[in-house]
Amino acid sequence: MMGQVPDASLTAVQFEILEAAWGAADGASVAEIWEAIVASREVGRTTILNLVDRLEKRGWLARKKVDGVFRYTPTVSREKAAESVAADFVDAFFSGSASELVMSLLGSKRISADEVEQLRGLLDARARDKKGKEPRK
Repeated sequence: MMGQVPDASLTAVQFEILEAAWGAADGASVAEIWEAIVASREVGRTTILNLVDRLEKRGWLARKKVDGVFRYTPTVSREKAAESVAADFVDAFFSGSASELVMSLLGSKRISADEVEQLRGLLDARARDKKGKEPRK
């Protein structure tokens, strides 16, 4: 069961650990999390063990013993964790201004035309939700 976002920010590596755990239907062992991460870059198993332990203590992961092995499951959905990471990022680097982030992405050309259309649709839907009517053209 997914719950509230813990009152603590995530680093990129911690989010990567959660990604590995979200990918496992019945939770993931430390070994499975390490194997998922080491497939793309080198990292020590002890490092992953320590990070998993911290994530559990901070409330991002829940631990249960299955057949003698501890398995870890995220306590929040990927969507909620991503929202938390994005909010922290916008606060830290763009003074809390999401529009500054989007303008930066547009200016750097790191956003595709398809993504611009996707954003336009999301913004239009958000405007309709807030105003209860069609946005201005």
